[in-house]
Amino acid sequence: MKRNVAALAVAVVAAVPLFASCSSDNPNQPQPGPSAPAPAAEAQHGPTFPECGGISDQTVGQLTQVTGLVNTAKNSVGCQWLAGGGIIGPHFSFTWFRGSPIGRERKTEELSRTRVDNINIDGHDGFVAVGSDPMAGDNLCEIGIQFQDDFIEWSVSFASQPYPDPCDVAKQLASQSIANAK
Repeated sequence: MKRNVAALAVAVVAAVPLFASCSSDNPNQPQPGPSAPAPAAEAQHGPTFPECGGISDQTVGQLTQVTGLVNTAKNSVGCQWLAGGGIIGPHFSFTWFRGSPIGRERKTEELSRTRVDNINIDGHDGFVAVGSDPMAGDNLCEIGIQFQDDFIEWSVSFASQPYPDPCDVAKQLASQSIANAK
């Protein structure tokens, strides 16, 4: 019994410094918690883009060489063109992301595309992502271009050969949209 009491006394003496280091000089004073995140800076917006990036249905048809394109979705931040209005087949889209980080979009592209490279169009930096199909080759190209805290993205996707180079088409569309920005 004497041995157990002595061991208990040694354990208590050894534990006192541990508990002391966790307390403050003033036990009634609140302990500091995790720091709150810094307030987000206000977004710095780039130029304003007209509906569909200022690109007409006819221009999309001419550049893609796809007949029967239908603009199936049109709103203040994007447009989508589908062959015959159906979801099977080639598709083309313009999207304007306001106050959204282009880096997150690029990271998604890096995880899902054959390759992603830097690009500069008319003095504006961004990325170009290429997707390949085993049968059709490089059939998809997405170009994202940064404008301060905003970015635009053109997506060009073909379903079957023959078709023009999707990145040539996406570059022309992006360049025209940049020229149409206000």
